[in-house]
Amino acid sequence: MSELEKMSNEELNDKDTKEILKELLEFEKREAKYQKVTSILIFCLVLIMGIVSFMIVPVAVQTLTTANATIVQAQEALAKITDEMESINGMVSSITETSNSVNKMVNDNAADLTTSVQNLNSIDFEGLNKAIRDLQDAVAPMAKVGRLFGG
Repeated sequence: MSELEKMSNEELNDKDTKEILKELLEFEKREAKYQKVTSILIFCLVLIMGIVSFMIVPVAVQTLTTANATIVQAQEALAKITDEMESINGMVSSITETSNSVNKMVNDNAADLTTSVQNLNSIDFEGLNKAIRDLQDAVAPMAKVGRLFGG
């Protein structure tokens, strides 16, 4: 190749290099612009998350505190219910024992009660009433005599 051709190739290479460098510079500027926009967006996102965290954390803590207090009250109520159930179980046992005692008493005395009722049924109330009237008729004249002398 001749020197002219070499020069023009060198010049061409310089021109290409300048254009490539120019394009590379523009590309780097666009890249820097995108990185700046991305950094701003990330900063805004972090800022929003920080603000939301400061707003949500106190509410969440208060909610957890309220939930804890409610759970404590529920546990206390459950303990009271358990105590009352034990008391009721004791009452049921007492009632069962009393019922068994009454049943035993009735069973033990059933024969005596039956005999007593039969004896009451065998009493001759008409004859007893007649005997009482006869006694009154016999005592009445004595009562009259006693009143005359006594008072």
